[in-house]
Amino acid sequence: MNGKKGGPRTIHKNNSNPEIKIALRKWLIGNIDICSVLDVYGGHGLMYDRVWKTFEYSFTKNDSLKWLGMQKGLIHDCFDIDPYSSPFEAMEIVCKKAIKGRIGIVCTDGFLRRQAGMRGNFTKFIQEKCNWPAKDNDLMARVFHQYPSYLRHVINRICGDYEIEKLAIKYGPKLQHSTVYFAAILILNQNKS
Repeated sequence: MNGKKGGPRTIHKNNSNPEIKIALRKWLIGNIDICSVLDVYGGHGLMYDRVWKTFEYSFTKNDSLKWLGMQKGLIHDCFDIDPYSSPFEAMEIVCKKAIKGRIGIVCTDGFLRRQAGMRGNFTKFIQEKCNWPAKDNDLMARVFHQYPSYLRHVINRICGDYEIEKLAIKYGPKLQHSTVYFAAILILNQNKS
């Protein structure tokens, strides 16, 4: 296994389920004109070699969230957000800083369904954005079993003036697998204030 041990049940593995990750990135390419890609948590790895190498490609430096926060504007068409845990903090910053009216985002979500399945706690970020308590077993069960609906809710709450045009979701290879992969085409809603 690659990576570091992150807790008693967590082994971080780089590029787990690469076939799913590649398929979602190809789905994005088929649904949006991509000229440039920003890889938020990577840089010239497997996804670059297999998918992004024919596009203008850049990646964040050092602390990715801090780097994103320091940018005045993000001119990219596509954002690859593949953290070991929650992609949502980076996704919020991307949506605040993106300057194009239609963008693609591809994410690995190792947080939302995992916390729900383990009946853990939602982060303060998710609590505040979604108006959810830190822990509610009924809500956790619904998030785990109805993930697509709750993912849409989270995206709508964190993406500001962007709204979902298209969304593709893939679960890990086993139904009980808690990591979920998704890609979204987001469009700027000119009517939001």
